[in-house]
Amino acid sequence: MSWSELSLGPGTWLLAVLGGGLLGMDAVSWPQVMVSRPLVSATVGGWLMGNPVAGMLVGAVLEVYALRHPPFGAAKYPDTGPAGLVAGASYAASGGAAMGALLLSVALGWALGWIGAVTVHVRRRLNERIMSPAGELAADPGLLEQRHRVAIWLDGLRGAILVAAFLVPSMLVVTLVVGTGPSSLGRYAVASLVLGLAASAGAAGRSSAFGVRGWPLILVGAGLGLLLILGGLT
Repeated sequence: MSWSELSLGPGTWLLAVLGGGLLGMDAVSWPQVMVSRPLVSATVGGWLMGNPVAGMLVGAVLEVYALRHPPFGAAKYPDTGPAGLVAGASYAASGGAAMGALLLSVALGWALGWIGAVTVHVRRRLNERIMSPAGELAADPGLLEQRHRVAIWLDGLRGAILVAAFLVPSMLVVTLVVGTGPSSLGRYAVASLVLGLAASAGAAGRSSAFGVRGWPLILVGAGLGLLLILGGLT
């Protein structure tokens, strides 16, 4: 696929932006149903471009990396909702076959996730301003509820802006790497699984809370994923 063949209608773009807003809110604001996990958000991105399976492949790799950064407390974590949507849509738009496009989509998704983390930090600082002074809000529950809603909508706006700003550039960049004799989708699916397994092993090795008995779980999960991919994509 070349740049001239890439088509993204305004309706699809708008739907992606709205989806980015919802995915941006899901991690901590609302509704917290885990649709912001990259396995889901990247599949949604692929679906928007007509290839949910391609989006799922990107999301599976991103999910392994994201598991190392749980989004709770004061932890700094990548914003995988909008980032996953952009990455999944980018790979799907490229045709969902070229190995280079898969790797680049994952890299762009992970980078955008950490850009999103910066915007989460900015949003938290804004929340501090919105929720002050504390005495005034404590005296007026209605005002507290109103400002709470404002904070939630700001989180959604943050996610929507990320998708609006990065969706088209990411799709164009990933499309650039396509064009060198792609082989079967199944081979690339296996390659992405190997990358995910290597990443999970590295993350497990760095975690002091992850015992030796947990290693078989990685192998079992990788085996099941391999069967799923080979059974559905070859």
